[in-house]
Amino acid sequence: MFFYILYRIGYFLANVLSLELAYSLAKRVTDVQYFFSKKDRETVAQNLSIITKKDINECRKLARRVFRNFGLYLVDFFRMSNLSVEDIEKRIKIEGIENIDEVLKQNKGGIILTCHIGNWEMGGVVMAMLGYDISAVVLNHKHKNINDFFIKQREEKGMKVIPIDHSMKRCVSALRKKGLLAIAGDRDFTNNGIVMDFFGMPASIPKGPAMFALKTNSPIIPGVLVRQDSFNYKLIFDTPIELKETSGMDKDEIIKEISKKFVSIMEKTISAYPDQWLIFRKFWEAPVDALVL
Repeated sequence: MFFYILYRIGYFLANVLSLELAYSLAKRVTDVQYFFSKKDRETVAQNLSIITKKDINECRKLARRVFRNFGLYLVDFFRMSNLSVEDIEKRIKIEGIENIDEVLKQNKGGIILTCHIGNWEMGGVVMAMLGYDISAVVLNHKHKNINDFFIKQREEKGMKVIPIDHSMKRCVSALRKKGLLAIAGDRDFTNNGIVMDFFGMPASIPKGPAMFALKTNSPIIPGVLVRQDSFNYKLIFDTPIELKETSGMDKDEIIKEISKKFVSIMEKTISAYPDQWLIFRKFWEAPVDALVL
């Protein structure tokens, strides 16, 4: 209940204040969180040292920007119910939308492969508001009140939500109906991922994107919504990853080959925007059940 009340207060302030004031308040609050949350601060800095190969002290300074960007992310998440098409036109530059349209013209569904960078939540909502049939796989919150609140924020503008624990049939159905399916490919929440090289170290990567591509023959389109400055974003869609000739390869080999391609793209994106990668746990800890390929 305590955290639900905090979220509701955050929602109220984010919507009653101007965007500029809400952003300013979020920065101040996350500066306090950065100062007192030593464990999270060190975890983020350690993750950043692996990504950037920089000294840990330098990464602690960069970690402060991660905390601030998380605060800005929350403000925009809380304000999504008031997001308008005019806001999108004013604040979001879109690149590569033709990659989405070309896939849909082929009468196929498309898997939008994103990661926990920038504002992945708002990216899906923006696509729904632009008229695309889009579903997103999400992790349920353990507290029902918070979970209901999060789902309302995501669905209010037309994006469909698929809980990760009920995802297989609904994801396949969404793709076979020629819709878009958004999946974050940098966090394995199922303890059933693939251990792969990620920034030179083994990490558990979700099998979902590759499995759905294999099952439905849907291309994977890398896509991220990243912050350009204090108020503006860029929504970027990369060249689709198509399934190539797979004769003679077993299922695990195909999944590995597909995953290698999107892992490389995620590394490139995270390297470009390390202070927007909003991961607050030790990332390079593979679940014991992960499949090593």
